[in-house]
Amino acid sequence: MKFPMRIFGEVKGLDPEKIDSLSRKNLSPFEFRDNFLEIEYEGPYIDIEPLLDDVVQALEEQGYGHVDCIDHENWEVLRYQISRGSWSCKRINPDNVLEAYKWQ
Repeated sequence: MKFPMRIFGEVKGLDPEKIDSLSRKNLSPFEFRDNFLEIEYEGPYIDIEPLLDDVVQALEEQGYGHVDCIDHENWEVLRYQISRGSWSCKRINPDNVLEAYKWQ
């Protein structure tokens, strides 16, 4: 294992009027792809939650997304569901990650 953390996901439905102000912020490791954000990161630990706070404020009414953070050292997955104005987080055991993908 080269790095302790891996993060991947995407966010769709950005408000076109808010993309410009959002793009001026340092959202690394998120990258803009047309009108959505994509993330694929492997490296040292980072706190993704402040970035999510900025992203949820730039979504349109029907905007949504998800981000999975895999902690290789502690063997857990944090699954973030993103919607306009809010995000939620669920801890997942990596051994059951596919079965636990359903939100209740």
